[in-house]
Amino acid sequence: MRKVFFSFILFFCIYSPLWAAIDTIAVDVGISVFKTMPLGVVPFEEKNGPIAWGEMPPHKILESDANLSGRFEVIASQKFDLVAFSRARAKFYVTGMVESLEDGMLKLSCYLYASQTKRLVFGESYKVAVQNVREAMHLFFDQVVFELWGERGVASTKLAWVRKIDGVKQVIYADYDGYRRRQATNDSAISMMPVWALGNRKLIFVSFRNEKPQLHVKDLDTKRVRRIYTNHKQSFSPAVNPITGEILFSVIRDGKTDLYLGDAEGKNSRRLSYLKSSQTSPAWSPRATEILFTSDRGGGPQIYVMGKDGSDVRRITFMGRYNEKAAWSPTGDRIAYTSMDNGKMNIYTCAFDGSDIVQLTSNAGNNEHPTWSPDGNLIAFASDRNGSYQIYIMRRDGSNVTQITKQGENTSPTWSWYDSPPPTSKKEGKK
Repeated sequence: MRKVFFSFILFFCIYSPLWAAIDTIAVDVGISVFKTMPLGVVPFEEKNGPIAWGEMPPHKILESDANLSGRFEVIASQKFDLVAFSRARAKFYVTGMVESLEDGMLKLSCYLYASQTKRLVFGESYKVAVQNVREAMHLFFDQVVFELWGERGVASTKLAWVRKIDGVKQVIYADYDGYRRRQATNDSAISMMPVWALGNRKLIFVSFRNEKPQLHVKDLDTKRVRRIYTNHKQSFSPAVNPITGEILFSVIRDGKTDLYLGDAEGKNSRRLSYLKSSQTSPAWSPRATEILFTSDRGGGPQIYVMGKDGSDVRRITFMGRYNEKAAWSPTGDRIAYTSMDNGKMNIYTCAFDGSDIVQLTSNAGNNEHPTWSPDGNLIAFASDRNGSYQIYIMRRDGSNVTQITKQGENTSPTWSWYDSPPPTSKKEGKK
């Protein structure tokens, strides 16, 4: 039974559709238990003539960020309209100015105003090339989130996933909304299961370039790819320690899988678990004190938790015969996982002790591989609800479902870490 379970998991990982493509963003707003804040959005003034924006102008990027965040209700207006903002109870609005510079760059002046008084809450300026406008708007929007909510936003974070390119599954990464895609691997063999190293400058993934699943790392700055933990013939399912950067992963040996813990450099490793059953899909708790994993020790795949040293193993899931691929919320209070319901895969969350089970997806195809945003408010996942696997983002309560890929086949999303310190307040009119 153990061997059958692992074979199924490996088959599922290798041959499931794991491809990606980005086109547009489509939002399906459901009922949420979370409150949203009305926010006015006004187009930027183009100081010295129209700008060829390409994908979309700055205010449309801000509208997209606001919708995707699940925090705001966008009140769009072509100009400042106090009556419209007051009726919608939009106490704040964002706008800005764009100036073309002689060196071909753009100066973006971005502002958050109080609607009633037009008092400048804060302003920020960016000098960027037109292709980097989206990055600047993400930075500005995260500052808006911090000012109005007192919490960090995720617009400047990234997602990585797997895309089929010329018939081969490759790892790609992009902004969290799916734009500005870049290809991380370009192999003739399958690449899969990407995760971010701490700092977001490296991607750890599984490659079949040696005809077996083996862990590799791609340095996004140097473009170098190298194999890690070379003493293991077959390794897969990496998980990065959020504190130390150490890597937890599964190793195939003697017909079963065990969990190993390796250093952040990918050189030395040691066996962590000594269970008779197979273990895979590890995930760290936010403070790296405990580890989630999937095991068939009860006869079918279920989710378990153990201490960081492999002790105190406890079963988490009891409802359903098939539960796997758990992810611990960065806030530490919830666990997201995939469960099979009547032949369909759906995403659930539960408390860290397995109680308070909440089903987030239903009656919408197969929904798999949940990954949390670094603020714990959003979950990205893969779904074939519209006929082919695509990447979606939803609130942690299952509302505000947003499709961020449209064409091709996409799955296995993994969210990046925060890569900068928390923002500081810019209130009272910094420009």
